[in-house]
Amino acid sequence: MLIDQILEQKKSALRANDIARVLDLSEKQIYKMAAAGEIPSLRIANSVRFDPHDFAEWLRTRSSAPEIEPKARVSAPRSRPKLDRSARHNRES
Repeated sequence: MLIDQILEQKKSALRANDIARVLDLSEKQIYKMAAAGEIPSLRIANSVRFDPHDFAEWLRTRSSAPEIEPKARVSAPRSRPKLDRSARHNRES
């Protein structure tokens, strides 16, 4: 299940700390983004909340990454060990 799908299953509004964890940003930055209208948010009295469905859609429209399951593993390509010059010279002879 992708993160946007997980978020859409939430029944209650998200808080700034929830959004901060997803985006790996500080809560302060999330509040700044919400105030600037850069991220969809709801203002309720003195509180800022985020609709999980709106936030999931916002994530989808800004995602350039391929759809990868959260549990998927990505491994680095293996590199061949480098030989020192003397070993390479002996091999070529």
